[in-house]
Amino acid sequence: MPAEHPTAPAGSERFARSGRPGVERWRPMDRSTNTDDPPRSDDPAHGLGPTRARVLALLQDAGEPMTASAVGARLGLHVNSARFHLDALAEDALVVREREDRSTPGRPKVLYTVAQAAPAVTHRSYRLLAEILTSILAGRLPEPSAAAEEAGVAWGRYLAPAAPPYQRADRSESLVRLVDTLDRIGFDSHVVDEPGDLRLEVSHCPFLEVAEQHHDVVCAVHLGLMRGILEQTGATVRATGLEPLVEPSRCIAHLGAGEPA
Repeated sequence: MPAEHPTAPAGSERFARSGRPGVERWRPMDRSTNTDDPPRSDDPAHGLGPTRARVLALLQDAGEPMTASAVGARLGLHVNSARFHLDALAEDALVVREREDRSTPGRPKVLYTVAQAAPAVTHRSYRLLAEILTSILAGRLPEPSAAAEEAGVAWGRYLAPAAPPYQRADRSESLVRLVDTLDRIGFDSHVVDEPGDLRLEVSHCPFLEVAEQHHDVVCAVHLGLMRGILEQTGATVRATGLEPLVEPSRCIAHLGAGEPA
């Protein structure tokens, strides 16, 4: 006699059927309601379980209200399963549930949106994207360092607060603005001012993993950022050079006197 349902994958006790009638989909069984194990601090799903995390991630990506049927269609879940997880997320204050405003006859739809308190569960591969783009610059451009520095200067000017018209920042103010702007984008640095040696010690670089593979491009971006920041703030200091990775996670930027751009 033929089996009533398709054969489950090996280890079927870890899987559950889902989908509309007549269509079987096998997915990892959700552990959302399993409270035996405390959530791990390094769990990207924040203890929600795989299905519930997928539902929340979809709402975060969508950026607009969705119905349970729309969520189910996008994720390959039965509408009842989608509604179950959405309602559970709403009970945990991770999703806001409300009825749509209607000006025409008919039953209003129930809409779900992400709450501000919801943790980010979407997966992003920005490091991989950075490595892809950096490798293109390094492998295809005739002068990748120059192009990277030019891009860094442009972005440094964009990120830094502009100096008031006809005003020049003194050296101390210029250095404070440089460190503060770099700090906002993830660098940890401090100024060392010794006789004949003004430098910026960088102890944390947000581009480190990519820089280790393509320091000619990434460190040129860093140098350009510093030059653009100093130019934009009307600084009397300029970045004269950068020693990349003199030690693990340590770079040294050399600074000198200069005229505002």
